[in-house]
Amino acid sequence: MLEATLSGWKNWYSENRSEKYNIAYNIKETIDEDTVLVRLWISQDGKAPNNAKKYSNKVWIKKGVKPANGLVIVNATGESPLLLTTKNSFLLKVNSLTKPYLWRCRNCGQLLKSNSPIIHCSTNARQLAHISQETTNWFNSFIENIQWKYFPHSEISKGQIGVIEDEEINKIANEAGRDLENILNNATLKRPKFIELYNYKTRYLRVSDLKDYKKFQKVIVKIAGWRKSKPKPNRNAPMGMIEIGHAFDELLQQTFNSISSEEWGLGERVWFNCEELGVTVSGTPDISFRGIPIETKTIKMFPSETNDANQQEIFTYKWKTNYSKQVALYLQGSDREWMFLLIISRESGQFTLVPVNDVAINEMRNEWVKWISNEKYATKLDEYKKLIAEEE
Repeated sequence: MLEATLSGWKNWYSENRSEKYNIAYNIKETIDEDTVLVRLWISQDGKAPNNAKKYSNKVWIKKGVKPANGLVIVNATGESPLLLTTKNSFLLKVNSLTKPYLWRCRNCGQLLKSNSPIIHCSTNARQLAHISQETTNWFNSFIENIQWKYFPHSEISKGQIGVIEDEEINKIANEAGRDLENILNNATLKRPKFIELYNYKTRYLRVSDLKDYKKFQKVIVKIAGWRKSKPKPNRNAPMGMIEIGHAFDELLQQTFNSISSEEWGLGERVWFNCEELGVTVSGTPDISFRGIPIETKTIKMFPSETNDANQQEIFTYKWKTNYSKQVALYLQGSDREWMFLLIISRESGQFTLVPVNDVAINEMRNEWVKWISNEKYATKLDEYKKLIAEEE
């Protein structure tokens, strides 16, 4: 069953999963028992029917309470959630790509066309997609009205893991922030034409795979198969807020690349050797200021910009599970004790620079030891490492 009324889905969940359940909503439309909802297939549901709409993004903003945007979730303790959305939801919109697909070299930036993945400058080119008309309209309005504004990080960073409170470092943060505010407000912003498409079928473990156990589980059980199979291009591109997020990253990168200043530069690639797992991952901070690496994170809005009491809790969760961990991994791969985290609101243009150290690495190391205590994942990890060794 792929479509049914809300009442019908309640009956289905009661019969197939649990008679005791809760329903959580994060949807703009008003729905009732007779509203027709479409099922979104997730990995816990098993193999999806050919005509099912798959969902592979974040499910919860606040687990059990607030779903990700556009979702209606039926859930119960100990059971897989049932994800639903309305028939005219942005989650059902598809940006289908046509051949030849568009690619961009990671090294020289040249645009390429090919029906299949392509290697350029000795590395795999990244696939691109033209942005949709909806996102084009969003950016036209954004660029016309945006006023970038820097604010000191103390407003949002108090109590967060790894934040450094140092007068001299905060002085550097303020100098960089005010300078970046001036650069952004005087830059000629150009609406992005493309977004880079994320390919989850990676050949190598990535920084993001070491930040989250569930992500690690999903990747490590399949990565050996991905390495043995022929790479395939993405046939669809994301839409809605996901597309806007990717396009916003593209806008920032375009702007950062155009900065002409002795104090500002692009980030340099770092390598981190994870002794607990026996693997090496790499990543590249977005930019640097006076040689200090800066990693960028965009959010819809800061907790102080909304009356939603849950936003501070959501921000703290993101900080603990994502931001602080990524900084820690980058610092472990460098000779620095701290770096900046640049956080930017996509709605208001407000941003801040937060100095962060690598204290989060201690908990991460304990987690990695627990990860490989599972024989299934330890075996898959060994299989992956063997394939890597055969390449060297």
